[in-house]
Amino acid sequence: MTEAAIAAWNNYFVTIAQVSATLAGLLFVGLTISLSHVLSSAGYMNRAFVALFLQFQMLVIGIFGIVPGQPAWVVGGEFILTGLAVLTGTSIFAYNFPEDPNAVLGSTGPRTVRRFLAWLATLLPVATGIGLFFNRPSALYALIPAEIASLYLSIGNAWVFAVEIPRRMKDGPK
Repeated sequence: MTEAAIAAWNNYFVTIAQVSATLAGLLFVGLTISLSHVLSSAGYMNRAFVALFLQFQMLVIGIFGIVPGQPAWVVGGEFILTGLAVLTGTSIFAYNFPEDPNAVLGSTGPRTVRRFLAWLATLLPVATGIGLFFNRPSALYALIPAEIASLYLSIGNAWVFAVEIPRRMKDGPK
C-alpha cells in the first residue's frame, strides 16, 4: 500500500528534482556575481551553503522518490538519512561561519526566520521518512512545507546574491 502511495507521488518527486537542480544553478549564478563580497563575509558564506544544500537535499529526495520498486521503509530510511545529514552539515557550517548582523537582512529577526525555516526544511523529510518507515503514506504531505521552506530560503538568498549585494556595492548601504 505505501509503495503505491509513493509511486502516486512520482510527478511530485520529478518536479522537485527539476526545480531544485534549476534553483541550485541560479544560486551559483548569483554567487558568481557577488563572489568577492560573499567570500569576504562569513555570514554570506553560511547563507549560500545552507541555500545550496537545501536544494541538494530536495534534489536527492526527488531522486529517491522516483527510484522504482523500493520498499517504503527503504525510501523512509533514505529520507531520514538525507534530512539528518543536511541538518548536521548546515549546523556545523553555521557554527563555523556565523551570520553577520551587518549583512543584508542580517538582523536578529530575519536570521531567526532563516534558521527556523532551515530546520523545518530538514526535519520534515525526517518526519516523512519515519512515517514511511512505519507504513504511514500520509507522511508524504510533510514534504510540501519542507520544499516551500527550501524554495523560500533559496530564492530569497538568490535575490540577495544576484541583486541586493551588487546594488549595495554600487550605491553604498541604504
